[in-house]
Amino acid sequence: MAPSVLSAPAAISGLPLDVSNLFPGPMLLGQIADWFPIWVTPIYTIAVGLLVGAGVAAVFYAALALLSFIPPLGKLADSSTTGNVASLVIGAVIAVLLCSQYAWSDDGFSQTLILPLSLIGVVMGYAIIYAMWYRTRVEWGEILTEGIVPYVLSVAGIFVVVGLAGSYFISEPMRFVRSLSEVHWVGDGVTEVALTIPGADPSVSPDAATFHPQSIDYDLTGISELKISTDKTVMLADGAEMIDFERNPTRVDAGETLVFRYEDRDQPPLPQDPSRFHIQNRELDPATVTITMTSIPQIPEITQAAGIGALVFFLFSGLVAFRQAAPRVWALAWSTAKNEMAQTLYLILLVIGVVGVIIFSIYPFNTLGDDIRMFKDSSVTLIMVLAMLQAVWSSGTSVSEEIEGRTALTVLSKPVSRRSFLLGKYAGIVMSVAVMFVIIGAVLLLLMAYKPIYDARETAKATPIWEIGFNEIMSTVPVLGLYFMQTMVIASIAVALATRLPLLANLILCFVIYVIGNLTQPLVASAQGENPLVGFFGNLIAVIVPNLNIFNVQSAMDSGSQVPWIYLAGSFNYLVCFAVAIWMLAMLLFEDRDLA
Repeated sequence: MAPSVLSAPAAISGLPLDVSNLFPGPMLLGQIADWFPIWVTPIYTIAVGLLVGAGVAAVFYAALALLSFIPPLGKLADSSTTGNVASLVIGAVIAVLLCSQYAWSDDGFSQTLILPLSLIGVVMGYAIIYAMWYRTRVEWGEILTEGIVPYVLSVAGIFVVVGLAGSYFISEPMRFVRSLSEVHWVGDGVTEVALTIPGADPSVSPDAATFHPQSIDYDLTGISELKISTDKTVMLADGAEMIDFERNPTRVDAGETLVFRYEDRDQPPLPQDPSRFHIQNRELDPATVTITMTSIPQIPEITQAAGIGALVFFLFSGLVAFRQAAPRVWALAWSTAKNEMAQTLYLILLVIGVVGVIIFSIYPFNTLGDDIRMFKDSSVTLIMVLAMLQAVWSSGTSVSEEIEGRTALTVLSKPVSRRSFLLGKYAGIVMSVAVMFVIIGAVLLLLMAYKPIYDARETAKATPIWEIGFNEIMSTVPVLGLYFMQTMVIASIAVALATRLPLLANLILCFVIYVIGNLTQPLVASAQGENPLVGFFGNLIAVIVPNLNIFNVQSAMDSGSQVPWIYLAGSFNYLVCFAVAIWMLAMLLFEDRDLA
C-alpha cells in the first residue's frame, strides 16, 4: 500500500527546484571572501573620514553651545547689525589665516584659492557667532531634522554602516584610524635636517675614519621621499664598526644629491632603527649633510579621507550659518526644496539615475580595458543631465507659475523682499538638486569601488588591490563637484529667465545656452587668426554666454588623468563671478515685474 504522506526529504527531492542551490556553497563563499574585503576597504576609508568630520563638528558646536550660556556671547546675535559685524570680523581673521597658510605660497596656482578660502572664512565667522546664539542652542533638534539634512545624513549613515560593518573583513582596521594623526593639516610634511660631521683624523686613512653616531628621529615607513646631499664625501652606515654593518655603507660624494622615493620601491640608505645611523666623513674639513624627508601617513589614502571629513565639517557649518543668519531666505529655500522633492518628476528622475548607474556598472562597453572610464563618464553625465532638467523644471514651477498664479504676491506681502524671494527660490532649487547628486552619486561611488573587481573577474584577471577602487572613487568626486557647479550655473540662468518667461520657453533657452556654453571655448579658439568679424562674434558669445567648458573635464577622463583639486577652486571662482552677474540681471528683470 502506498504511503499517503511523503517524508520531507522525499517531497523535496520530487520537486524540480533544488533547494540546496538557494544557499551559497563553499566555492561561492570563497570567491566572496576574496573580493569583499577589497570592495569594502575604500568604503571603510571614506567612512572613517565621514565619522571624523561629524565628530569634530559635534565637539566644536557643543563647545559653542556651552559658550552660549555666557550672556554677552549668547545674546551677541540678538542684533542683526552686531551679529553681522562680529561675524565679518571673525571671518576676516579666519580668511587671512587660511590664505596665509594655503594661498600665499610660491605655487603659481595657489592664488586661485584666495576667493574660496575667503568665503570659507566668512561662512565660519557666521557659523561661530550664530552657533553661540542662545536660540541656536534650543533649535539643534530642528536644525538636524529639517531641510536637506535628514537626506544627506541618511546617505552618509549608509556609507558609515557599510564601512564599519565591513571592517570585520579588513586586516588591521585600526591602522586607518592611527594614520589620521599623521595627516599634515598644516605644511607639506617636508622636514629638513642639517647634520655636521667632524673631519677625519689626518693620521689615519679615509677608510679607517670614525663613523659618528647621529641623533636624528625618523620613521622610514612614513617617508615618501628622501633626499640626501652633502658638501663633503661621506659614507652612510648602520653601525659604528664594520662588524656591526648589516649592509654595505652608501657613499655620497661632495655636491651629490641622492633621491629615494617610496613609489619607486627604492631602498633608502638609512637603517630602520635611527639609533644605528652613523656617518663617516672622509675629508679633513667638517661636512654638512642635509637630509630632507617628505613624510606621509602609513596609509596615504587616509589624507583624502580626512579631506572628506573637513568638507563635511564645512558643509555643516554653512548650514548653521545659512539657517540662523538668514532665517527668511532659509524658510523660503526649504519650502521650495521640500515642494520640489515631493513632485513625481523628481522621484522619476531619481529612479532613472539610480537604475541608469547600476546598468552602466554591468554594461559591457567593449572598450578593451577602458570600461571603468566609460562607466564613470556615462554615469556623471547622466547625473548632470537629470539634475539640470530638474533645476530648469523647478525654476518654471516655483518661480514662473507662482508669479503667474499670483502666489508670489502673497509671499512678498509678508516681510520678504524680492531679493530674498529670488535667493530663497534659487537656494531651494540648488538644495533639491544637491540631494539628487548626493543620492545618485553615493550609488555611483559604491559601484565604482566594485567596478575594478567586476572587470577583473569578467576578464579572468587577478583581483586588484583596494587602492585601485579608492583611487577611482576619489577621481570621480571632483568630477561630480564640477558637474554640480555647472548645474548651479544653469539653475541660476533658469531662475533669472523664469521671472519673465514661461516654463517651455525657459527650458528651450536653457538648452540652447548649455549647448553654446560648451562650445564657447572652441569657438573662441577657432576664431584666432581668422576673419576679424568672426573673431568679434566669437568673443561676444564668450562674454554673453557662460563658458561651461570650464566645468567639462571630458578630456581628463578620456586620458585617465585625475582632476587636481585646485582646479575646482578656479572653477568655483568662475561660478561665483557668473552667479553674481546673473543675480544682478535677475534683480533687474524682477524688480519692475508687475505681480498683480
